[in-house]
Amino acid sequence: MPPKIIGFLCEWCAARALENLAFHRPELPPGFQPLRINCTGSLELEVVTKALAQAEGVLVAGCPSGECHFKEGNLRAGLHLEALRRVLSALGEDPRRLKVLWLSAGEGERLGEEIWKFYRELSHEDRGS
Repeated sequence: MPPKIIGFLCEWCAARALENLAFHRPELPPGFQPLRINCTGSLELEVVTKALAQAEGVLVAGCPSGECHFKEGNLRAGLHLEALRRVLSALGEDPRRLKVLWLSAGEGERLGEEIWKFYRELSHEDRGS
């Protein structure tokens, strides 16, 4: 069974990057479930931990540094998500199940590549290799 990936995509950059990618009609990994959010800074860590309980991987993607539409939402999110990674590691969970990506709306191809890369990493781990 393919790994499930829940993707939280910032409305302003990452979700638009996915829309731009869609014009090329690429195939995305089975089990990838994108969810549009207003800003990564508004994403509660409780929501991320619940998603980690429901999926093999969680992708959080937002605006690059200095380009957040809410000034510093992405910087705040980056600090929170890094802290969550440390908590996951301390609890014996694999912090690599949480991927964080910063990209602009014009980087649809990069987003697609990163989603596939994450999918392959999770698939490899599922096989126990």
